[in-house]
Amino acid sequence: MKILIDRFNGVDKFVQAYDLSIDEVKGKTLLALLQHIKRTQDISLNFTSACRMAICGACGVRVNGHSYLACDTKMDYLLKEYDNPESLKISPLANFKVLSDLVVDWEPSIENLRKIKPTITPKEAFSDKKGCVQTQAEVDAIKKQWDCILCGCCASECNKLEVDSSDYMEPFVFTHAFRAAYDSRSKDALKHLKPSIANGLWMCVHCQECADRCPKGISAADDIAMLRVMAMKKGLKDGTGPAHAEAFLKDLEDTGRLNEIYLALRSEGVLANTTKIDIAYNLMKAGKMNPLHIFGDEEIEGHKDLVKMIEAARAANKE
Repeated sequence: MKILIDRFNGVDKFVQAYDLSIDEVKGKTLLALLQHIKRTQDISLNFTSACRMAICGACGVRVNGHSYLACDTKMDYLLKEYDNPESLKISPLANFKVLSDLVVDWEPSIENLRKIKPTITPKEAFSDKKGCVQTQAEVDAIKKQWDCILCGCCASECNKLEVDSSDYMEPFVFTHAFRAAYDSRSKDALKHLKPSIANGLWMCVHCQECADRCPKGISAADDIAMLRVMAMKKGLKDGTGPAHAEAFLKDLEDTGRLNEIYLALRSEGVLANTTKIDIAYNLMKAGKMNPLHIFGDEEIEGHKDLVKMIEAARAANKE
C-alpha cells in the first residue's frame, strides 16, 4: 500500500509517496511505521517523538485529516477505521506552523500557556509543616485535567482556530487554566481566569472536536464551559459572551424556546445589530427566524418541568 506524507523542506510543500507491503504496515504503531520509513526508505523524513509511552505528547500527527498520537495508535486500527484503504495520508498537526515535514512550531502555544499562569500560588493556610491537603473530591475535580500531555491533537481539530486564531488560544490552554483555577489549593483563581477571558474564553464554537480527538479522554470544551461558569459566578459579565449566556437562559425560563430576534439584541445590543440587517433578512427568508417572535413566543410542551430543573440546579449550586 501507499503511505502518502506531507513534506516541507523550508521552502516547498509537496506530498511524497512511499510503497510498503501490507506486512510492513500491520502489527506496527503509527510511530513505528514512520520510523520504519525513515530507516529503510528516506532518512530525510522529519517528525518528532520521544518516550513512546503515550505520556509525553511529542508525536501528534494527522492521518486522513484526523489527529492521532502516533505512538499510541496501531496501524491495524487505522486500517480497520478506514476500511483497508489502498493508501493513507499522514500530515502535520493542523493549526500549527509547520517547520519541517511533520514537525510543527510549539513556541506560540507555550506563550499562550504562560499567559494563563499554569502554576498555582498556594493559600496562606498551607505551610511546610501542614502541607497542602486536599479532600478526594477536590482531587477528583481536577484529576483528569492533569492527564493532559500537550500533544496538540485538540488544537489540530479546533474549528475556531482553523477559521481565526487571532483571538483564541488552543483548547489545551483552557484545560490547564481550568486545572489551576479550580485547584482548591490555589490562593487566587482569577489570575488564571482573567487571562482566559481576555484570550478567547467566550469564543469557543462548541464543535466538540477537541473532546472527540483527545487521546486521554479530556474534554477541553467542558473545561471551557466550567471556566465560563466561574466567570459568571465571580461577576465577570462584561462582553457579548456573558450577555449571550444570560439571554439564552432568559429564553429558556420564559418559554423554553430561543427567541432568535431578542437573543441577538440582548447579546450584542441594538447598535451592533444594525449592521446585520441583511443577515436577519436572509434568515427570515429561509424560515430560520420568525419576525412575529418580536411580540413573544409560545411555551414549549413541558416548559414547567424545564423551569423546575433550572430551579433545582440553582438550589444545588447554592448548597
